[in-house]
Amino acid sequence: MEQLIHYQVERMLRRKRRNPALTLTSSSRLQEDIGLDSIDLVELAINLEHRFHIEIKDAEMEQLRTVQDVLNCVDHHLSGLLID
Repeated sequence: MEQLIHYQVERMLRRKRRNPALTLTSSSRLQEDIGLDSIDLVELAINLEHRFHIEIKDAEMEQLRTVQDVLNCVDHHLSGLLID
């Protein structure tokens, strides 16, 4: 399941990146490397919420800096759903 989440998050980010030649890694920075602006980040959060049926708070969204941060955020929310 983790690979599926990783694939779906990467796919969302690939559609948004400004440089098509950029190779995404877990340490790729959302704004500096991928080129996301504040509107892109909001759209990303909304897409993640819809895709994974989670809710990402504004304060949490503001902490997303890298691809790994996004993966950790989704994983954190999905882990909470499995426990409940």
